[in-house]
Amino acid sequence: MIDFLKDSDLSARLERDGYVVVSLCSAEQIEQLKGLFQQVPADENSPFWSSSFLADADFKKELSDSVSEVLGASLDELLSDYKQLGCSFLVKQPGEYSAMPIHQDWTVVDESKYGSFTFWMPLQDTTTKNGCLQVIPSSHKLNSQLRSPSLPVDFEGIRKELRAYLVDVTLKAGEAMLFNHALMHSSPANLSQEPRVAVTFGLVPKVADMFMYYGTEDGKVKKYNMPDDMFIKYPEIRNEPLIGEFAEEFEYQVKDLTMEEVEKQLGKPKSQMVPLFKDPELQEHFEKNGFVKIPALEQEQVDQLITLHKELNLKDEKGYGFHVGMDNADKALVTNMVNRIKEVAMPKVEGNLTGAQVFTASFVIKEPNPQGVVPPHQDWSFVEDEKKHCSVTCWIPLQDVNMDNGCIGVIRGSNRFFSNVRPSPSPQVETPLKNHMYTIFPYLELLEMKAGEALIFDNRTFHASPPNTTDSARLAVGLGFTQAEAEIRHYYLKPGTDDTLLKYKIDPEFFLKYDNLGLSKMYDAGKNIEGYELLGEMKYEWENLSDAEMRELIESAGNKFNGPLVETMTKLFVQQPQEEEKQPEPEPVVESQPEPVSNGDGRTFWETYTPMNIIREVKFRLTGKA
Repeated sequence: MIDFLKDSDLSARLERDGYVVVSLCSAEQIEQLKGLFQQVPADENSPFWSSSFLADADFKKELSDSVSEVLGASLDELLSDYKQLGCSFLVKQPGEYSAMPIHQDWTVVDESKYGSFTFWMPLQDTTTKNGCLQVIPSSHKLNSQLRSPSLPVDFEGIRKELRAYLVDVTLKAGEAMLFNHALMHSSPANLSQEPRVAVTFGLVPKVADMFMYYGTEDGKVKKYNMPDDMFIKYPEIRNEPLIGEFAEEFEYQVKDLTMEEVEKQLGKPKSQMVPLFKDPELQEHFEKNGFVKIPALEQEQVDQLITLHKELNLKDEKGYGFHVGMDNADKALVTNMVNRIKEVAMPKVEGNLTGAQVFTASFVIKEPNPQGVVPPHQDWSFVEDEKKHCSVTCWIPLQDVNMDNGCIGVIRGSNRFFSNVRPSPSPQVETPLKNHMYTIFPYLELLEMKAGEALIFDNRTFHASPPNTTDSARLAVGLGFTQAEAEIRHYYLKPGTDDTLLKYKIDPEFFLKYDNLGLSKMYDAGKNIEGYELLGEMKYEWENLSDAEMRELIESAGNKFNGPLVETMTKLFVQQPQEEEKQPEPEPVVESQPEPVSNGDGRTFWETYTPMNIIREVKFRLTGKA
């Protein structure tokens, strides 16, 4: 590979990682570039726009030359024997729809001999908030297949898995990233209030010839010899080139890239999460499995909380049989409860943590009821970026728990299954789990715990519980927290839509004012959350897997079929006398904050998905017998 960087260390890092960061421009040069940008007729309605989209080739040539004049001396200090491919401005407007997915730039040289590159330089500081670049280091080495707008993307089938390798590259104004066109890169949405503007400068070694490859419908590729200013003269990128000289046509098939090939070249992805636990082994277990169990409260603290529960005299106000103290109508009582639970429980938990901010705490009571099934679900997202910070629940039973009194069951590794945020309210929000109750429940790993032990789980982790078949209430406390430096958020389905979310900047007081029932009624009434800063709208996207795909996902994470659980549930709900089955089913208990109040047609969730129906369906799908 021809070396055009004067600094040998930079050159070695560029070859190794596929990119380097350099200081390129002074404040004066940045102001000159901002002045040039003011002359560009940018499309402010486009979430992401490039001056290369303009049809006026003469204007683009003048603009490119003007940018080169500003950057030329700085580039000459870094580079030798290079030629430019043109300059352009890139604009990412504020809004969730401005995100750029993982991609690679085109093959425009003979990559067995040369590389093609771009300098990307922001005109303001860039962070994850306003859409900095993200890269997968060394991904330029994954293969040598041709890349073109008219050819299939070889990593399309593993795009989701590749996101775990992305690294943020935050830059100051005047810093620039030089990267290989084969490097996989992307950028998050611009969630600031101002457009993010950057300037790019394409280049190749001076001796490299330029090409373009066009994939035809009959599985062939046409190769064109192209001029050095092709990026200025070739705006219709998906069409066959109208410039350049046809060179040859040949058979070509893009081979799908596999995760095995990725891991062989790049290794396993490194965690980007800010550590929550002091113990690295606990942190590793938490990230891999989605939960940890740790000793927490002594008997003294357990007794204090039991006494507090009796003192508060919490009632099942909604009549579900499962009730949460946070839902109490007396908000002064709730505030007192939150503060006192935090005061008793959190000091014991915090000894294991690097630092945390607690935003909610509550008693969680599950009354005796042999039909009190809690369906598998995930809890709300509470943070800005769950790759870096985690939305966490700490659940502490105040008596020993097992399958008989409805201990929690989890699906290991399910914290890594989906990347969508989890908004309110339910049941209006569609979720990846909604149609998979029958598929997930038989794989639950039930976690027996002693009084005072803490189950700390990522809110992305699938969790559920069987009924409490004892004659005593199952009493627990739950605390919600995240890393100390994380910014907390709430995501709310925009009234009148099913695919647009409103993102709010919130504080712990939010959870004293809003619960799922209230939010559900607000949504149906077309009302938005009040009293909190609206940070913007975002598209709500989630994966709708088939039963087979969900089961494969669960089993691939090492989860096993739980025979004893299914046998117990079958005895509770299926193996009943025929005449009993003809009787109206008793109103079951619903456990879980996200549990629906209405399905939109007047029926509760459990009037559609009764425990008996669920277990019958489980039995049928597993045994083929009704």
